[in-house]
This record gives sequence, C-alpha cells and structure tokens, in this order.
Amino acid sequence: MSDSANSAGDGLRQFEDITPPVIYEALNQGVLGQSEALRYVSVAIFKHTTGKVPGNILLIGNSGTGKTTIMNNIQRMYHDTPEYEPFRAMTIINANLLVDSERMEFQPARLMAAVEQRARALVGERPSPEALVGAMERATICIDEIDKMSSVVAGKPNAIGVVLQQGLLTLMEGELVAYDAHVWIDGKEKEVTLSIDTRHMMFICGGAFETLYDQVYFRVASPSSGEKMKSQAIQTADGQVRIETRFTLTDFLKPEDLFEYGMVPQFMARFDNVVILQDLNTSVLKEILLKSIDSPFQRSRRYFEVMNIKLEIEALAAALIAEAAEKNTRTGARSLRTIFGKIVNRLEFDPWSHANLKERKDGGHDLLVTADMVRRVVGG
Repeated sequence: MSDSANSAGDGLRQFEDITPPVIYEALNQGVLGQSEALRYVSVAIFKHTTGKVPGNILLIGNSGTGKTTIMNNIQRMYHDTPEYEPFRAMTIINANLLVDSERMEFQPARLMAAVEQRARALVGERPSPEALVGAMERATICIDEIDKMSSVVAGKPNAIGVVLQQGLLTLMEGELVAYDAHVWIDGKEKEVTLSIDTRHMMFICGGAFETLYDQVYFRVASPSSGEKMKSQAIQTADGQVRIETRFTLTDFLKPEDLFEYGMVPQFMARFDNVVILQDLNTSVLKEILLKSIDSPFQRSRRYFEVMNIKLEIEALAAALIAEAAEKNTRTGARSLRTIFGKIVNRLEFDPWSHANLKERKDGGHDLLVTADMVRRVVGG
C-alpha cells in the first residue's frame, strides 16, 4: 500500500499533508456538538490514510448523538477530497449480519461482499485482480450496533456475541482472507480467489450501549463508590435558570465496565480509542438545527428555494425546538426532525396562504418560523 498520494505535479496533496486538523474541519461541517469525538476520528483517519499504524475506534453514544452521522460524514469527506479517492471503498454494516446464528459461525465473506460492492463502484466494472484487491484493502469498515453482540445478555452468556467479537478481533489484528470474486484477466472475466490483507483496513464500531449507562450510573450512585456527580446551572430558552445534577458516562467509565457489559478484553484491546459521544444539550441542538448541512431546517430551506422563498427562523423559535428535542434523551438530534417537521409541514404544503409569507422587492418571498408557531406544537 502506498504511503503517499499521487506523484508530485498532479496537483494533489500528499496524505501526510492532510493533517488531523484539516480532516476535523471537513467533518465538522456535518457533525456538530461532538468536538472531542471528531478529534479522535480525525486522528484515526490520518493514521489510516498514511498507513503507518492502525486507527480502529469504538464509538459509544445514545441514539441520536451522531454515530451514524459521523460515519456518513467520513464517507462524504472521502468523496469530496480528491486525494482520498483510493479510500472510498467504505461500507456501513449491522453487526448481526456478520454471524450465522444457526451455525454459530463468523461470516467474513458477508463483510467482504459489502466491501467488494463499494470497491467495484470505485475501480469500474472490469477490475483487474490487483485493482480490486487494492481498493478493498484500503476500506473503512463501519460496524453498527456492536453493543447488541455482547458476550452477556440479561446476565447469561451469549455465544453469538463471543463468535462475532472473536471473528472481528482476528480481522482487526490483520488476516489474509480468501475471497472469491469475478475479475478481468487478459481481457476475459474469470472467477479467482483473492487474498485480502485486512491489516490496512480501518474499523469503526459503534453502538448505543444503553444498559451500560444504567450499569455505570448505579455503580457511581452507590453510597460506597466515593464518586460524586456534578451539578450545573441550566438556562432555558426563555431565560430561566435551574440547577440540575447530571450523570455523564465520560466522567466515570472504566475499562472494567465494558468487560462487565460483555465486551471481550482481547477485542477491546484492538481499538486505539474508545470514544464516548456527548449527549446533546439545548445550545448544541440549536446549532445543529441552524447550521448542520443535513439539518431539517437546512433541508426545508432548500425545498423552499425551488419556489423562490427564503425560509428564516427566529432565534427563540430555534431555541424552543432544541429545548423540546433535548427532553428526548434517547433520540437526541433525531427529535429535531420530528419536531421541526410538525411545525413546517403546513408551510411546505401551502406557503402561499400563510400570513408570515412576505414579498420581497426582487420578486421572491420571505417566510418566517416564529416562536409562537413552535409553542403551538410543543407547548410552553
């Protein structure tokens, strides 16, 4: 595997010149409120693309905190960065698809098939063995819901979880996987057995680990723990202040907690870092709503542009939506879409009859989402 980008003179940077801060800025366009997590991810990508050391990471976070968003934005960055063309064979797969539950066998071929599909889209319909192998060996593999493959479920051993973790452990350590594929040799299509070296692949595993939060919370809350949760002042969207005692997994998680949860120690040792995504507070959710390139507000703005309507939202309206979303701690940023969708649906259906539609001098229109419109939907 080459350690640098294309030869000098082609206008492309060397991989070493696309540093973690540069990667961070690219990812931060679509992932807001997870600065610490993105720093770890940026370093992992740098390690992967320069090929010096593995950068496998485990993402832990409640639903809606951004695990899938991070994965999708890595894929977007690979696509938008010309130098990263060799790394675009990225796949996102659910952990439970990698195990044959009847035979209790790890199925690496299922993973390789998903990688091959992405690699073929990169190298073309008639790849040589060398081109296909090269694209597959540079893959970024995202495995979602890894927490569902715990070795312990409801206090009982879970054989499927052990099989999956042991299988992935082998791949992450670096293994030559025999994989049958159709390639082109001397102008003819042939089925051959390829040898895929997994040591240059990057593995990003993610999961909600929902019961882990309760497990660690009860340990910390025990009178004998000697640990104390922090209290902080919270300001509401309407300016009121309240004091809350909040538990954050980042402050208290220990490696032993993950082992007790059911993650095999040898499997955990293959990760460069365990990254805990922060629960999203009102200010972060407001920023996501207003600025994220894939937020429901930005999507709706693009919708109205077709009709030459500029959609705007009051600052208080955005804060009230974010505050309502924060209350749904199990769905996080996903709640923004549900709440905003209820507010904007009437506008999207028939903006022309709405009282807030104002004509501009240039012939277009402005449409404002107000705090009163939000309150009618979320209350308060």
